[in-house]
Amino acid sequence: MKPSTDLEVIARYGIKAPSGHNTQPWKFSFAENKIFVHPDFSRALPVVDSDNHALYISLGCAVENMVIAASRYGYRAGVSLEEPEGGKPSIEISLSADEAIPKDELVAYIDKRQSTRNEYEDKAVPDSDLESLKNSFDFEGINVLLTGGEGRDRLEPLIIEGSNRQFQNKKFVEELVKWIRFSNKNARAKADGLWAKCLGLPNIPRFMGKFVMKYLMSAKSEAKRWKKLIDATAGFALFTADRNDAAHWIRLGRAFQRFALTATKLTISHAHVNMPCEEVEVRQKLAEEFRLGSKHPLLLIRFGYSEKMPYSLRRDFDEVVKAG
Repeated sequence: MKPSTDLEVIARYGIKAPSGHNTQPWKFSFAENKIFVHPDFSRALPVVDSDNHALYISLGCAVENMVIAASRYGYRAGVSLEEPEGGKPSIEISLSADEAIPKDELVAYIDKRQSTRNEYEDKAVPDSDLESLKNSFDFEGINVLLTGGEGRDRLEPLIIEGSNRQFQNKKFVEELVKWIRFSNKNARAKADGLWAKCLGLPNIPRFMGKFVMKYLMSAKSEAKRWKKLIDATAGFALFTADRNDAAHWIRLGRAFQRFALTATKLTISHAHVNMPCEEVEVRQKLAEEFRLGSKHPLLLIRFGYSEKMPYSLRRDFDEVVKAG
């Protein structure tokens, strides 16, 4: 069905959410006063995200953008998980008009938020801002551990090990290369993936980019690059879930989105450093190193201060609307 004007406007905020490799793995459909968010498994990452937890985290980010945006237009949003028997979970956002609902101030930062992948400044984040980041969300079963200094030193070998495992995996490199848009022309045509411009890489033809990625980049060169980035990072945010299931993945995505928008409000840059969470054996070491007990570490973010980078692209609204 064709969405009403308000539903479409609110859904457009969902498109601006972050996703792994900027795959934008979502489809939207509509009913009266409802927006449904469906996983688009044609945009899954079977190598780096074999259980689809990162995909559902991305859906959670999109959901939270829409919940926040709904308040701007005078709607209270309720979120529920739809789990059809034998099917794949999707999400329902029910909207009810409520003139008294306060406008969520984070709506002003949805357009401004970005994953800033450059090197950060050697500058500490004030304690008051760290407290704001820590308290930026409240979702059952989701927690965040903020760490820097000594904690950063404990994270570094795990980040490097995760990176090494991935760049020694031919299938991982092939999957990554598939989603890198090396030329400006290719990036604008696809409007998804990792635009080289956003990674600080030159505008080059795809065949040349594929050659560089497959034959010139190595685990050793990536480890060296990451060590430099880690050393310049003010702090890390490790998001954990009490359970490793779709409901918690979605809530974690919602929590991270509020964290990211709060960071944007505070002019704090952030970017994913998710290698130790993506590699299962390293994830177990991460849980042991930080004494997480039964909690699942599923998302690692670095934060600090840096210049803005070019913004990644998003597909048109019509491309993410589910037919029927």
